[in-house]
Amino acid sequence: MGQGQSRWTTKVDGLLGPSDARPGDEVGLALQWLGTAGFRLISRGHHLWLDPHLSRHSLVELTTGRIAPKLDNIAREVDRAHAVMVGHSHFDHALDAPAIAQLHGARVYGAEDTLNWCRGYGVSASQLVRIEGRGESYDEGPFRLRPVRSQHSPFLAGRVPFPGPIRRPLRGPAPVWSWKVGQVFGLYVQGAGPSVYHVGSADLIEAEMLGIQADVVLCCTIGRHAVRNFTQRVVKALRPKWIVPCHWDQFWRPLDAPPRQIPTNDLAGFLDEVAACDDAPQVRVLPLRGWAVFQP
Repeated sequence: MGQGQSRWTTKVDGLLGPSDARPGDEVGLALQWLGTAGFRLISRGHHLWLDPHLSRHSLVELTTGRIAPKLDNIAREVDRAHAVMVGHSHFDHALDAPAIAQLHGARVYGAEDTLNWCRGYGVSASQLVRIEGRGESYDEGPFRLRPVRSQHSPFLAGRVPFPGPIRRPLRGPAPVWSWKVGQVFGLYVQGAGPSVYHVGSADLIEAEMLGIQADVVLCCTIGRHAVRNFTQRVVKALRPKWIVPCHWDQFWRPLDAPPRQIPTNDLAGFLDEVAACDDAPQVRVLPLRGWAVFQP
């Protein structure tokens, strides 16, 4: 397939790798990709969710209606949750966080924008932890969580979609643009197994990442064409051993449907970009709901 064709195709045939078997809870580090930029991390019996987006409203619902978490979807996918950490407050990253918090008593780590959505949903203040990205870290079971200030890809004709903060408690159902981007963070997770860095939007601020090395990078691929040398810069900044691409799938399709990538994403091109890096890491392209178990 030529470069132009790969950029516009929605097919991912031949690109998806296998899923590992779901491990026992005492694993050092395992992760599950849940579509969009959503992941579950398991270590020593602790379940941490990053940007979980499980409601997956249809395009019709997203463009013509008001949305809220789909509790049936969430209950089906989330069997255990101790904490949720959110990198920015767009609906496809933050929408389901308060529902998971209420269903499982989980803590939510997020910017004030995300917490205002959780407050509007009715999550107890005792479950909410405000992150600022000023070098602070949080102990969450075996995990140490560190938010790192970042920025969102300006992929919409040079602009970030739905800009601005969420200044007051947000109550749903609401239109998708109610979930403003708010503050943006990379999410750095250390623990009993290899370290993980979650890049939820395809941009970065290298000056904020100094001194960080991550074994596994969970890397958003959509929107990267709007950011100069994005892939090479991520690899150079974090020096990972593995990369798991994410946020390439059409998040308005059900999790049970065969995955299709967003037009212009070019997953094949991303794999080529990684391979061209100095000290190129291994790439794991997971299927929806797929697992990867990492050894130190």
